[in-house]
Amino acid sequence: MAGISPIFNILKEFRQLGCSDETRCSAAYRLYIHLCEKRHLWDVQYHYAKHLDIVYLTARKEQDSPADIYIPVPTFDDVTMGDIDRYQAELTDPTTTDNRTIIIAFCDPSSSVLLYKMTNTIKPMEDKPPSKNKLSKQRFKVNRTDDL
Repeated sequence: MAGISPIFNILKEFRQLGCSDETRCSAAYRLYIHLCEKRHLWDVQYHYAKHLDIVYLTARKEQDSPADIYIPVPTFDDVTMGDIDRYQAELTDPTTTDNRTIIIAFCDPSSSVLLYKMTNTIKPMEDKPPSKNKLSKQRFKVNRTDDL
């Protein structure tokens, strides 16, 4: 056992935490590698949520920044709005009601990882979006100056 890479020990630990879904353990492993080796995030830690039967990770972008919550999901699994609501309700700080952000990490068996930040807030637009008529006029003006 001494010859086993420490990285493979992490996958073994994911299984020992109690997660019964092997594909989710593998996705968590790929995400762990992605956050540590490709993103170079700080303080990458893994946790098990027994009531959700998932391994999730926390990591910091900077040494002193707050930790983000990463939920690994195999690419062939569905994620419903109900799942996202449960993750936000059960994995984020309940005292923070204004911004309960999680990051869904779709993990492909080919080692590709796509990250999507999910919040429970809607940010207002800075300005009213331009009308279709105004956009048409702007395009016409740009095209006309290109022809000169």
